[in-house]
Amino acid sequence: MRTSFRYTAVLLALLAAFHCTAAVTATQLLDKVRAKFSASPSVEAVFTIAGEHPLQGNALMAGNAFTLNTPQIEVWFDGKTQWTLIKSSQEVSVTEPDAEEMMAANPFAILTSPGSFYTARRLSDSRGRARVELTPRDKTSGIEKIIVHIDTATSWPSAVVVDFADDRRIELMIDKITPSTKKSAGAFRYDASRYPAAEIIDLR
Repeated sequence: MRTSFRYTAVLLALLAAFHCTAAVTATQLLDKVRAKFSASPSVEAVFTIAGEHPLQGNALMAGNAFTLNTPQIEVWFDGKTQWTLIKSSQEVSVTEPDAEEMMAANPFAILTSPGSFYTARRLSDSRGRARVELTPRDKTSGIEKIIVHIDTATSWPSAVVVDFADDRRIELMIDKITPSTKKSAGAFRYDASRYPAAEIIDLR
């Protein structure tokens, strides 16, 4: 009985140690990604959203401000206010999103968000890729999990997959990501003069 108990105790200790190591590894990977973003005045990315009809777009990020441009929509976020232009209808919705809403609009946002928003764990991968699964701590966020693929040679993300609680999924493949120069605050705000026919819908 004592021998069996000792084996059980050792096994539990090993499992606990493995869990801690995996959690630390995931955290370290994400810390390196955040360090890459924070070390650059801004970051530019070209990405492809997977689907039946893949869409290519581009993003510009600086701190928690960003712009996002695809054939259907264009989004600007200056750190407080978000403008979303639906190109087909020329409608611009104006909101002040919370962290979860911002991540739904911009999958890149998870890469610079505080670790307090989620729990992280390293996923095994037979192809040797670095993958981290993020589970929101807020169970009402509408996001079930996020999987970030990380290029260990550069510490830049190579893909972000967001699974929502309503079974929607966004698969964003990062084709190119590079540091860039400092941008003016206006680069992250909607410029009405560029879209004189657009209708503004203020939802704040």
